[in-house]
Amino acid sequence: MSRRASKSRPDTPRRTASPPAAAPASPPLPWVAGLACLSVAVAASAILALNHLTGLSMPGCGPESACARAAASYWGKVRLLGLEWPVSYLGFAYFDAALVGWVLSRRGLPKPLLFIAYLGGAISIFYLFVIVIENTACMYCIAAHVANLAFCVAATMTSRGALPGGGLAAVAGLGAFITTSAVLGAVDAVTRSQVRAQGEAERSAAVQEMIRQGRDQPRPEPTATQPADPSPAPQPSASPNETAPAPSPPPAPPLDDSPLAAGQSLAGRYIWGPAEAPIRIVLITGYQCPDCLRVEPQVEQLIQTRKDVQISIRHFPFNKDCNPFVGRTMQPNGCWAARAAEAAGMLYGVDGFWKMHKWLFDPNRRGAFTKSEELEEALRSWGFDPTGFAQVMSSEETLRRIREDCELAADLGLFFSPMIFVNGVELKGWHVPNALIRTVEELAATNPPALPPTADRPVGAVKKYVADWREQTPLAMPPDARAWPLGPEDARVQVIVYGDYQEPSTAEADQIIRKFMTGRSDIRYTFRPFPFDTACNPTVQQARFPKGCRAAAAAEAAGQLGGVETYWKAHVWLMSNAATFSDETVKAAAATFGLDGEALLAAMDSDDVQAAIKDDVESGRKFPSLRLGMPAGISTIPSIFVNGKFLPRWKTDQVQVIDLVLEEACRAPAQ
Repeated sequence: MSRRASKSRPDTPRRTASPPAAAPASPPLPWVAGLACLSVAVAASAILALNHLTGLSMPGCGPESACARAAASYWGKVRLLGLEWPVSYLGFAYFDAALVGWVLSRRGLPKPLLFIAYLGGAISIFYLFVIVIENTACMYCIAAHVANLAFCVAATMTSRGALPGGGLAAVAGLGAFITTSAVLGAVDAVTRSQVRAQGEAERSAAVQEMIRQGRDQPRPEPTATQPADPSPAPQPSASPNETAPAPSPPPAPPLDDSPLAAGQSLAGRYIWGPAEAPIRIVLITGYQCPDCLRVEPQVEQLIQTRKDVQISIRHFPFNKDCNPFVGRTMQPNGCWAARAAEAAGMLYGVDGFWKMHKWLFDPNRRGAFTKSEELEEALRSWGFDPTGFAQVMSSEETLRRIREDCELAADLGLFFSPMIFVNGVELKGWHVPNALIRTVEELAATNPPALPPTADRPVGAVKKYVADWREQTPLAMPPDARAWPLGPEDARVQVIVYGDYQEPSTAEADQIIRKFMTGRSDIRYTFRPFPFDTACNPTVQQARFPKGCRAAAAAEAAGQLGGVETYWKAHVWLMSNAATFSDETVKAAAATFGLDGEALLAAMDSDDVQAAIKDDVESGRKFPSLRLGMPAGISTIPSIFVNGKFLPRWKTDQVQVIDLVLEEACRAPAQ
């Protein structure tokens, strides 16, 4: 080896320091922001989906909340191939898939996935617009859509750093979407099956009652020109352009508590079908009621296919402008839609009413119109002169008619619309598939007599409320480890009331129950506070009774300090002194309970008292659904349960229904 070679190639190779291992790059801040936004969207949409699936009532999601109205609206479901899929399910599956794809994309979305994110953002903008237009400001809906829009901004900011391809993220996201949708669909199918079974049982019971009453009705006597025939001749259908002549009523059965006077008709003013019919249908409905809209195709099918059916309409819009029997307006154009239908009937007869009825129930309209020109154009298309229509629609007479219908509906015990009567019997279970059509077919098969509308004698509200309570399946009542019951433990009648010491109706119901219990040993009464006060109850959206939590603490503290007897002394005082209640007044009254005022105030702030109130509120929030398919949780006060059965209507203007229910419960055989 040459010296030159030896110099250029040393025997011992030189060691060079290897570069330090690169630290993994931190995710960019916009990517982290996108992850946070999608997490919020997933959580909010999951709450909405669970509320629909299980009825779990989260704060702000009660039966009459904005969440419930949004879910029940036309835009609350996606319709495809005859199926309806709740938007909450679709949103949850989409956000779940987006979260999986975003995590796997690591630094940003490639262009194909970014386009899908933009499409989701456009849908969120659309739904935020719908929320504003339809006044359904559901806080979970808004949170999900706003978070989705913020995610789109984050995705745009990270798109330049996205790794090429994105195939794994796309496949995983699609898999997450399919899996989530499949799980939701399976649970939803089970729930629907249970709701359908319950509804079908109710419908079958109603049909049997219709058949029974039909057998008891007097058959029309044959005339000289109409010999007796075991198979009655088909009745001619009245032309829709003619008002049916008023027939002479048959002998009326005993009135019981029917709100109808002798000879008064349950039917509406504009009857489609024969003057006397074997099957007489009356629908109490509203043109902006989503459930009413779902029933309407069956009504149209009956009109088109049967000649033995008589159909009429009574109005009950959930709008305070014309309906004094609703708590708040849920159908903004409901009154004007009903008045438009009545005006069409007044000016153009039966034909005019039913054309307007069908026009208002069009799925693309749903009772909404903003200009009189829309009505005039529709009237002209039917060959009617619209002159004077707006004036008649705005008249006192149309308002009087709507209020008359609402009063009758209240007297009949309407709780939700639609309320459907067939031959004077309420059709419960109307929500199961084709319930009205199948009921008509089953009833027609028994060959009922053709009778005028005055033959139908529906029971009134009082009888209905008691029957509704009686026919329920008892619920499993939530446990109460801190109860202060009044009455013996083995009493055959167990009464539980969820209420607020500051709410007047709670005090009224409480007084009725305690008065009924006087001298009896067969009733046990437990009161569980459910204050409509945000200080201790996150379920309610606003503090309707700001002292409710404090009053509940006073009752619980009295019980913990002095036992059951002391609790009920404090309970009665709180119910009687709601208007003047304060820390000072309850401190002054403590001596009448046998307690020291300072000790009572101190106990009201103790952990044990606050834990007991929290336990009652939580039990009310998680209360089992009062009806399959309906949200769970206490939503109104007082909520009264007698032997595990809910009593939503416990009084009328004239009758204390709760007394009748308690009497029946005391007489019933021991379970």
